[in-house]
Amino acid sequence: MRKHIQKVSLLVVLAMSAMMSGFAQDDAQFTFFPWVTSYYNAGGIGEQNNTLCFTADYSNKYLGWGDLPSTAINNDTALHTAPQDFLFSIESYLRKLHGSIGVTLVHDRIGFYSNTGVKLGYAYKMRVGGGHLGIGLQASLFNQSIDKASFRPIVEGDPVLQQLSESTLDIDFNFGLLYKTDQWYVGLGWTQIAALFDKKQALRVSGDFGPRRSSQLYLHGGYTWVMPFNPNWELIPQAMVKTDFKTYQWEILALARYNGVYWGGLGYRFQDAVSIAFGARPFYNSSNIYLKGLDLGVSYSITSNSLGYKKHRSFGDVEVVVRYCFDIYKPEVFSGYGNSRHIYKNRY
Repeated sequence: MRKHIQKVSLLVVLAMSAMMSGFAQDDAQFTFFPWVTSYYNAGGIGEQNNTLCFTADYSNKYLGWGDLPSTAINNDTALHTAPQDFLFSIESYLRKLHGSIGVTLVHDRIGFYSNTGVKLGYAYKMRVGGGHLGIGLQASLFNQSIDKASFRPIVEGDPVLQQLSESTLDIDFNFGLLYKTDQWYVGLGWTQIAALFDKKQALRVSGDFGPRRSSQLYLHGGYTWVMPFNPNWELIPQAMVKTDFKTYQWEILALARYNGVYWGGLGYRFQDAVSIAFGARPFYNSSNIYLKGLDLGVSYSITSNSLGYKKHRSFGDVEVVVRYCFDIYKPEVFSGYGNSRHIYKNRY
């Protein structure tokens, strides 16, 4: 009985602390963060080589939490409360808009809390020096809900729990800058801007109680290094630092890619997990332009914090990403005489 109470208490504390700190309950967290740039940096909308892209990423975190007790403390059935994150995005570059538009749908869950949201944004593209700069803005609408029916507090009639709305709906805004060349990139993203200043929750659409999603700042970048002794190999280190203005976290993902097709590497998230990732662009060298843009990846993360050290705790995370991109504009053929500046019309 005591062990069951301790497990339930631990789950509640972890869920609430994660929600307040911001890195699990608020913005969803992905090992394949370079694949979902537009989620945390609006300036990254449409930053692929192709003009239309679809991306899906699913992450099942802290596997093993299903061994925790269920709604009744004295019941041994499993409680499926392991955090899960799912993202689906559509991004497209449009010439007439001189930039890209994107829609992102996301759902993340931890404990008895779940967030479901949509982000709609635009990123203006301009050439700067040897690369191009994306300046983006997003509007987001997020619904946060709590499964009160499954929540069994140790003290019945908890007044805090009774005051919680089962569902709240917030509107917010995100901003981002991303500068990218053929060899490297650096970006700055700011999510939930209004939450940092809207202390009275004036932008809450519905629901009269419950915390707002915290404002978060991201600094990220990466570099592609072609091996001089064998150009078929590329090393691609990438890193991110994020903060909710109270605490911070950083992570790295170092990949090696062979012949533009096969890739794999290691990642590390500070005080959380060590990851191994691998994948492929199976049709990258194909003459079929509608297959070239398929990219698949899977990762497994070993929990490196205290959640992974004891019996019935986490034994890791599994994440799967799928991206499919293709060009919606036909390649332009230049002939005769003309202004050389026109060559860059498809590259912002």
